[in-house]
Amino acid sequence: MKPVSRSMRGDIGATLARILAYMGGLGLLAMAVASLFRTEVGVAALGPAPRPEWVAVDRPHPAFELQMPEWSSLESDYAILRRAADGGRRDLLGWGRPAASGPYVMVEIYRPGRGGEHFIDAPSEIAARILPFAVTDDVKPAGRLDSKFGPVALVDFAIAVPVKDSRHAKPRRCLGFTRPFDHPAIQIAGWYCSPGEEVVDRGLLACAIDRLTMLSAGGDDDVAALFARAEIRRSFCGQRSPILAATPEREQPVATPHNARSAHGVKLRGRLSLR
Repeated sequence: MKPVSRSMRGDIGATLARILAYMGGLGLLAMAVASLFRTEVGVAALGPAPRPEWVAVDRPHPAFELQMPEWSSLESDYAILRRAADGGRRDLLGWGRPAASGPYVMVEIYRPGRGGEHFIDAPSEIAARILPFAVTDDVKPAGRLDSKFGPVALVDFAIAVPVKDSRHAKPRRCLGFTRPFDHPAIQIAGWYCSPGEEVVDRGLLACAIDRLTMLSAGGDDDVAALFARAEIRRSFCGQRSPILAATPEREQPVATPHNARSAHGVKLRGRLSLR
């Protein structure tokens, strides 16, 4: 028979060993739970990628056209962006590239959605659209010019774009423009950037705006009527200019929506489709 003191010491040691083992197990379990919690919190924080405000339409069917023989050598593209939140739409017509040689031109036809968005002043409208560029001369009012859509507000600014294989940036002088309408709610805006620092030819910009026509109403008869009324005031620029090509006329009239005529019955120019 073992002495009582030795037995008690052995029991206490065994108990302490079991307690330490138990606490160690709890510690490992706590670490595992904490790790799992951090992982789940991290995944929850990341979540699904937020949907962009504007989504590009695949294979866009052009609704507008702008024929400028002076820009025929420039790379051109057409894009349609839709805003799911309210059904807003932006048709973007572009020529050239910011860092390429030759002019760089962008024309936007913006139709707000159901939210009743109001247009703001021309400098703010253009400034919001050129955020991706390095603006070297702030956007500032530059008067107005007449067009078939009525008076167009102008803004002057300059951008600098990186030049490939060079440490230097390429400065470009630009002239922006906006022409908003309340009824229907639509805004025609954009800019023309010279190849370099030369001042933009306002006559060329006025001619380009004059040549903007609608091809497809897309069921929006109010916008179709607006473009039809604008045709009454069309100047057919360039007919007497040795520099600008004359605005082409259509040989055949085209069908329009049932109420897409002006009070004088003038029809839209261009191919019109309701698709």
